[in-house]
Amino acid sequence: MSALEITVRGRAERQYRPEQGTVLLSAAFTESTSEAAHAKALELQSEVVAELSRLDETDALNTWHANDIHVFGHRPWIDGKQSSEVVYTTRIAMTAEFLDFEALAAFLVEWAGRDGLEVGRIVWDVLTENRPRYEAKVRRDAVRDAVAKAQAYADAVGRGSVTAVALADPDMLSSGSDAVPAAPMMARAMVASDAGPSLELRPDDVVISVAVDARFTAGDLSAD
Repeated sequence: MSALEITVRGRAERQYRPEQGTVLLSAAFTESTSEAAHAKALELQSEVVAELSRLDETDALNTWHANDIHVFGHRPWIDGKQSSEVVYTTRIAMTAEFLDFEALAAFLVEWAGRDGLEVGRIVWDVLTENRPRYEAKVRRDAVRDAVAKAQAYADAVGRGSVTAVALADPDMLSSGSDAVPAAPMMARAMVASDAGPSLELRPDDVVISVAVDARFTAGDLSAD
């Protein structure tokens, strides 16, 4: 009897404590002239950048960026009617990657109430330099899961031990043209936290998930 071919998908995930929290900030003002909106946004941005630079010197930050500006004019809606007057908005986006979560909480308490400062979500993640090592562990777990699944199928029909003949990211073993490539890895790391008078951040763990497709062969019927 010819060898039996078995194709399975192995899955695995591991949880890791967050190692950095990236907060999304915007200095935004709407005024009757573009010059006024621009000036106010730049003034607030300079204050925030000064504070981020100070925190960077204390190693509370991994890095920070302020490199996106959006300027536009529009007619606002007031009481269900669109105004005939044009107002102008300037929004300057900033991001800061905090390593010290207590410093992050203190920063939010101090700055979240400032006029013109928009505090967005906090993105929790592991450090970039640690991610490849964590992902390698989860990949190995996913392959072990695939082996266990394939062996269970082989045992169910009495075909002995399985031998791996192909490993691939999800759907890359498919021979048909309708296969849709899938991302083999994802990290559920985005958790929003709101600033308040007394703020304690308790982020969820970062979950790194991996899927792998694997093809195996199993031998002839056992002589037993």
